[in-house]
Amino acid sequence: MLNFEIKRQDFLNSLFIVQGASEKKGSLPILSNLLIESVNNELIKISATDLEISIITYSKAKVVNEGKVCINSRRLYGVVKESPEGTPDGTVISFKTDGQDSSGIVTVSYQNYTANLTTTPVVDYPTIIDIDNEIKKGFFKPEDSFTINFKILKKLISGVIFSTSLNEETKRNLTGVFFSLVEANKSVNLRLVATDGHRLAMSDIENRGQENQAIELNEKEGIYFNINKESEIYNFFKSGVIIPKKVLNEILKLEDGSSVNIYINSNNIFFNFNVPERSLKGDKKSKIKSGGGAQIISRLIEGKFPDYQTVLPKSNYKTAVINTKDLFNSIKRVSLLAEEKSHSIELGFNENNLLIKTVNAGVGEGSDELEIKYNGEPLNIKLNSKYILDFLSILSGEKILSSFNTIYSPFVIEPFIEEDRKGAYGEPAVTGVFMPMRY
Repeated sequence: MLNFEIKRQDFLNSLFIVQGASEKKGSLPILSNLLIESVNNELIKISATDLEISIITYSKAKVVNEGKVCINSRRLYGVVKESPEGTPDGTVISFKTDGQDSSGIVTVSYQNYTANLTTTPVVDYPTIIDIDNEIKKGFFKPEDSFTINFKILKKLISGVIFSTSLNEETKRNLTGVFFSLVEANKSVNLRLVATDGHRLAMSDIENRGQENQAIELNEKEGIYFNINKESEIYNFFKSGVIIPKKVLNEILKLEDGSSVNIYINSNNIFFNFNVPERSLKGDKKSKIKSGGGAQIISRLIEGKFPDYQTVLPKSNYKTAVINTKDLFNSIKRVSLLAEEKSHSIELGFNENNLLIKTVNAGVGEGSDELEIKYNGEPLNIKLNSKYILDFLSILSGEKILSSFNTIYSPFVIEPFIEEDRKGAYGEPAVTGVFMPMRY
């Protein structure tokens, strides 16, 4: 029977991570559960799956009796989360099962609080692939992984994920993010693209590794990822893969980790989040994962991603430089009176001036003006204000560069980079592309 003691915050963190993979209202009740099992006398493993995505996480614990148990994910998380007011994060929780590894009762207790939860037979829980075990069996080789800086990966995802499509029935290939490797000069850059057919977001990171050789990740030197050009995974990413939005949202929830090892087979993608290792007491050779490590497994999305290159800005586009914060606040104010369904606003470009306005029959109209840097011919463009605000909200730079050609050609926004800063690295390059609305 499984019996362990664990710090409340460590347990809560691990349970929070796996919540996204447990099915809330699915047709298979077993998928609303998670599997908790002992790894050794200092570590437990917590797993959850909805058959589309699986998450495994580890947490430090004092294991009194080894074993495993299957228990409702949402209820256990609630019991640990809703602790009495003033409960310290370092409070130790006692977790005890009353029988063998089948069905029975789990008792969770700390301070004066006790909860008894029913369990489900472990034998009924689906088998989840463990990446570490797959490597030990030789199905994956460590040198065949794609290793990337964890912080950079999160920045890349955050720069595009809001542009994915919500329509899973007719636009399945647009409900995820397209990952690909793009060769540039002597390096190989990682590019993420997402679109719903009306807008597109792209984030790009230049890797300064010499011809992308296997060298240690070093953020200060601009070495953000490593991949073996002779490996099969390189060919996968060179052609491009579509990763579901759901799994990327789960990655964004994670806070700890220095790097991520990515593995791929024909149907699935595996993320192994590296955490510091420590030796077992009295054993200098043995290494175990400290609390906070996670593995996420997901199916890839089948289908062809659209040719996004056709909507990227051309050299003959007109350009305007605008203060990012001023533009965001102005559009936000004006859009309060826009139509609720279309979110339509009009941007009127004149020499060094931008007029932002909206007209909503039966509600009213609003307008605002900004001083900008623009000396092209006058042009009015009708756009979805929500799409523009979504993109502007992820930008950290002081100014943006907008590019446009006609009232029907794509409207493009990129961070404006001063000449003396071009070629610098540290932040992904992001681009937002928006299709104008018809008048």
